[in-house]
Amino acid sequence: MPATSVAADHSEEFEQLAGLQALRVLDGEDRVRLEEHAARCERCQLIMRLDRETLTQLSLSAPDMDPSPGFKERLMQRAAAELPATQPVRQPTPMRRDSNVVLFRRPQTWLMSLAAVLVLALGGYWYMNQVVASYQLMGNVAGSAIVHVRRSGSVELELQGLAAPPAGFVYEAWIIPQGGEPLAAGTHASGQGTLPLSSEARGKIVALTLERAPGVNAPTSAPLLAGSVAL
Repeated sequence: MPATSVAADHSEEFEQLAGLQALRVLDGEDRVRLEEHAARCERCQLIMRLDRETLTQLSLSAPDMDPSPGFKERLMQRAAAELPATQPVRQPTPMRRDSNVVLFRRPQTWLMSLAAVLVLALGGYWYMNQVVASYQLMGNVAGSAIVHVRRSGSVELELQGLAAPPAGFVYEAWIIPQGGEPLAAGTHASGQGTLPLSSEARGKIVALTLERAPGVNAPTSAPLLAGSVAL
């Protein structure tokens, strides 16, 4: 592999900024500085490309799903909390660009730790949300209902192509223990979408009925669809 060229003003700081740019969390002055530098620095271009490829592989190994509201904010707060509390604060270092102007560079020693925390957190997020088992409920209605169990232990019921409920009715999910009474597990107002279930659904029967809105405490008819969730 041919060696990559390095810009004359290259520094470890720019490598750290390149890692944050790959995570798409860099903005403001730092982003402008990096873009100007990377335009003439093949090393920083390579760092960004490799980091983005790593994140792409992480995302391809897990099903598509939108982060929960405020995910980025919580991630940044977690990153800040996990940085070493005892890290000494460095004084700004003067950086002379010409004989008339002296600029001060903000200390960036925390960037590599922040990038590492973000990569681990993002990787963990995708890893824990991988679907490890799926169970299709069976019945005599058009459409499908599939129970997905994720690595984190969370469970959800995915509805696809079911007829829209009549006015005043909803689809209601039930968790049925062996030899026990059905437990109401949530409702959905359409035949398309995802309904989160309790992790108690694992090892039980999951069923779906059509009930009057907003839902009932006990099923009023035989299940439209039902199936066992083994894992």
